[in-house]
Amino acid sequence: MLAWALTPAVEAQPESAYYGLSIGEFDYSDRAAGLGDKFNGSASSWRLMLGVQLTRHFALEGGYGETSTIRATALGSPPPTELEFETQLHKMFTVRGLGTLPFDNGFSLMAGIGFFTFKQKVALSINGAPFLSGDVSPEGFGNFAYYLGAQHDWDRLALRLSYEKWDFGSNARLIFVGNDAQETALSFFYKL
Repeated sequence: MLAWALTPAVEAQPESAYYGLSIGEFDYSDRAAGLGDKFNGSASSWRLMLGVQLTRHFALEGGYGETSTIRATALGSPPPTELEFETQLHKMFTVRGLGTLPFDNGFSLMAGIGFFTFKQKVALSINGAPFLSGDVSPEGFGNFAYYLGAQHDWDRLALRLSYEKWDFGSNARLIFVGNDAQETALSFFYKL
């Protein structure tokens, strides 16, 4: 897809830079190793976005944002232990390459791959008693994110609906393993 996006074409002149705001629903699950079931929770999220449409079929985008607090409970091991989990992702930085397929009616489809990093506040309680709390983050900037979107463009404005899947790979943090996160978002862009 990258080779196709970078293929020179007559209309492949640099188009424009743009910036915007993305608001969404962030779904997150995690598991404390050896302590029991997965925690599953959702929170609102926001990101400030900046991008440049390099060719008709390829753009680069970057974003900065955070989530609200995610709260979840799970059954611990051995039962009847109750685990309470709270987390918030902040200082979320994302960079992505985005292949676009524009149509004549102002709509376009897009798919991309990117990298992300973040800071995370974590608090874990067992049967109401605090067990663990602190700030953690993945190692480096090598976590992949996969992106799909549909966008409608007007003269200077654009509206996009997107889905992004975060892949934590082998970056287990502290005693937490099995991270899974995805975000569904609505983005508003202004083109310069």
